Amino acid sequence: MTAPPSSVRVYAPASVANFGVGFDILGAALDGAGDVVVARRSRRRGVRVLSIQGDDGRLPLDPGENTASVAALGVLEMARAGGSPVAGIDLEIVKGLPLESGMGSSAASAAAGGFAAALLLGIRDRRKILRHVLRGENAADGSWHGDNVFSSLLGGLVLVPASDPEKPLRPVSLPFPERLRLVLVHPELSLKTSESRKVLPKEIPLATHVRQAAALASLVAALAAGDLEGAGRAVDSDSVVEPARAPLIPGHRAVTRAMRKAGAFGCAIAGAGPSLLALSEDGPGASSIARAAVAAWKAEGIRSTASVHRIDSLGAREIPVS
Repeated sequence: MTAPPSSVRVYAPASVANFGVGFDILGAALDGAGDVVVARRSRRRGVRVLSIQGDDGRLPLDPGENTASVAALGVLEMARAGGSPVAGIDLEIVKGLPLESGMGSSAASAAAGGFAAALLLGIRDRRKILRHVLRGENAADGSWHGDNVFSSLLGGLVLVPASDPEKPLRPVSLPFPERLRLVLVHPELSLKTSESRKVLPKEIPLATHVRQAAALASLVAALAAGDLEGAGRAVDSDSVVEPARAPLIPGHRAVTRAMRKAGAFGCAIAGAGPSLLALSEDGPGASSIARAAVAAWKAEGIRSTASVHRIDSLGAREIPVS
């Protein structure tokens, strides 16, 4: 049996969550940019964050507040309870994702930190650390939602039936068509997840709940069947979260209108925002949607960038130490 390494370098991808009607229970990993965490064994007990790059000094070095270190500490404590002799772990974090963007930045750090600690301790089964990466994500805003962090950790399109850390966690990997493309548009705006959650309704009528549940089921079924038009209609039918959050994002209506006109099957706020998401398919249409969104936000006086993504099926993984 190969001995665990003394240091590892782990990448975890960006993610997008909610898809309109899948609030807090549906997420997908995105190919492209992500966060990187280097973890090294230490003789000093506990977890330390030695450095963070790419955050402009905004993220905490305090191991009790940083999402990567909270996740890593949970994994370390689990391993030590099982007899691991490793005393501590030192982390170096490289942020490849913008903060407060709706692209799962805090989740990527938690997934990378938790999985890096796991590999360092000889744990390769990512499902064994679900609870710990969830606690890491919780450190970002105090809420419990595994949609971003589980998809970043596991890869693919993930349904999260429950996000209670005290109960069994059984995320479900869902099928999706290979030709699916997700267009992400990120404006030069910042929107804290905590602020985005404050505007959500505390109660909804039963009839609204029934419509929302039916729309989510329609979305999952359409993606499994490869029906992107049907999936887009389901994404667009959110009557609970999207209407409450849209006013927080300047230009939301103009940009989503432009993306639909350019051929998007459906549009939604990416996670808590302010980024926006559009469903498209492989081919030039996705790039046209991206250009239309950037132009629409420019007309609103807001700079933005757009990118086209496949769903990343691998999730968090070890990469060579540079």
